[in-house]
Amino acid sequence: MPAFQEGGRFVLRRYQEFLRRRGTSATSFEAEVRRELTRAKVESAIRNGVKVAPAEVEQAYAFRHEAVRAAWALVELPPILAATTASDQELTAYLAAHPDEFRQPERRRVQYVTLAQRDFLKPVPDADVQAYYTEHAKEFDAPRQARVAHVLARVAETGGSAAEDKARAKAADVIRRAKAGEDFATLAKEASEDPGSAPKGGDLGFVGQGEMVPEFERAAFALKKGEVSPEPVRSPFGFHAIKVLDVKEGGRKPLKDVVAPIRDRLQLEAADRAMTARVGEVRPQLQAAKDFMAEAKGLGLTAAESTLARAAGAAAAGGGDPLAEAAFTLALGGVSPPVRTPAGLVILKSVAALPAGVPPLAEIHDAVATSVKRQKAEAVGLERARQLAADAKADFAAAAKKAGAHTGETPRFSRAKPADKLPGDAMVEALQTAVGGITAPVKTAQGYYVLKVLEHAGADMSGFQAEREKFTGEVLAQKQSQAWESWLAGARAGSKVDVSSRIRPRVG
Repeated sequence: MPAFQEGGRFVLRRYQEFLRRRGTSATSFEAEVRRELTRAKVESAIRNGVKVAPAEVEQAYAFRHEAVRAAWALVELPPILAATTASDQELTAYLAAHPDEFRQPERRRVQYVTLAQRDFLKPVPDADVQAYYTEHAKEFDAPRQARVAHVLARVAETGGSAAEDKARAKAADVIRRAKAGEDFATLAKEASEDPGSAPKGGDLGFVGQGEMVPEFERAAFALKKGEVSPEPVRSPFGFHAIKVLDVKEGGRKPLKDVVAPIRDRLQLEAADRAMTARVGEVRPQLQAAKDFMAEAKGLGLTAAESTLARAAGAAAAGGGDPLAEAAFTLALGGVSPPVRTPAGLVILKSVAALPAGVPPLAEIHDAVATSVKRQKAEAVGLERARQLAADAKADFAAAAKKAGAHTGETPRFSRAKPADKLPGDAMVEALQTAVGGITAPVKTAQGYYVLKVLEHAGADMSGFQAEREKFTGEVLAQKQSQAWESWLAGARAGSKVDVSSRIRPRVG
């Protein structure tokens, strides 16, 4: 499993840590994996039973490649919206009819200042870098590493004496054959029960001390390059035959290789200390001030005001916005300790507690006005588009001009080759409309489209043979998914599922 790998190799330490965090044993987890494998086998059997007829593939190709050419008219919403007004009576009525659109959770209004770490960054002298390198020499020692290969004879910790003996004997036989001159990688491919490393000849790559379970690590680091473990090594996963392929003795990295990270670290640490010290200076003054905003300005800080809401369930889960969490712990008028955020250290003052509910219209006037204007503009746009569609049956160009619509004409397009500037919903509507037909208005982000189909061409099948395999795979995948979903639905309902009669290819 990828979760238990580093650089493509299986790491036993990760697996053990996973089991510990999950509070389960290897036996229980492996039983769960076996159940999942059983489910996968059932799914595979159902999917493998699905077949695709040649006619279905041709139908899918033809559907994807049928082409249309159309004239279009767009009744644009932005100009209508810009000319739309909203009265106070309309705002009041809209808010009364749509309260949930504007409902707010409990909130806190705060004033705050942010001290950013970047404002305290200063150059770091070379002497400081050298001193850190000298005083923290062990940080730059590369540990001894061994490139290890293994063959695993898997057995659970509670495998029982017979299973233990069988696994031990298997690992011992690999050791015997390897010492007799047989290629260890070939033995691993043939015999190892570690699916992550077996295909690679058992190669786990370079590992350092502390990366593997203790039993495995002790045995591996006791070997020299080219040596095979003298006897099977027991771990929580079974018995291992181990070979060390290479060794890196390690050593201290030269200063030139670590100057940049040392300098960055020292610069950030110094900036953080300076920022923290400055916070310690200004916070008492902000606490004592009657006017937080004015005091901040006098201290050379930029203050702002905001409204914060606590995310649902965030407090219980230990997550959420740290500023919101701090705001909700403050009494009215209280000033917070510094709150660490990605932007820096923030000091905030609670100035108002706003209850959950729908705020008064005065507080949300602009938001309500935006919704009212949008609703009115969409109604006007839709009515114009409907009239355009009705008039277009006689003269499309004249109808579009009368509606003040923006117009254009597409080249041929299909589901396989969409038109460059036409929204997807408008294309679909045109593909489903007969030649000479006028579509109903199609709502898009820009406004309402009305289209007249000028040409409807059947699919050009000349490219079918070249794409037959691709389309066969697509239709098969769709039918397989439908078969599996149908089987699951039937299994949940406890009923018998007739897959063959319920599966139809979906294309497009």
